[in-house]
Amino acid sequence: MISRWLIKLIIGIALAGLILFELGSPFVTGIILDGETHDAATDAAKDYFSGHDPNSAQAVAAQDAATDGDKLIAFTVDGQGTVHVTLSKQARSYVLHNFGPTKNWYTVERTASAVPTQ
Repeated sequence: MISRWLIKLIIGIALAGLILFELGSPFVTGIILDGETHDAATDAAKDYFSGHDPNSAQAVAAQDAATDGDKLIAFTVDGQGTVHVTLSKQARSYVLHNFGPTKNWYTVERTASAVPTQ
């Protein structure tokens, strides 16, 4: 026979796990997205260095984003040739993404810049 304290312990661990998942998901997604954004900016800068075509460089950044399941939000090349990329990704959530005050937590954006190199 399973005692009441064991059932309470199992329910408590399950609830703690759900809370950690819900609150940690945007943080983990942000860390992953940061690396993906830097990779997209670096690849776009390399493409820009080889052809000086901002449209081609933007297509490279968009392809990198799509490959990783991200969305290209912004792409610019400034006067010095530095490429700026902003990507967005939806963090996983089971509960909190449905509520107004916490809904925006789960749309994660990161921006990265890269200087054209060989």
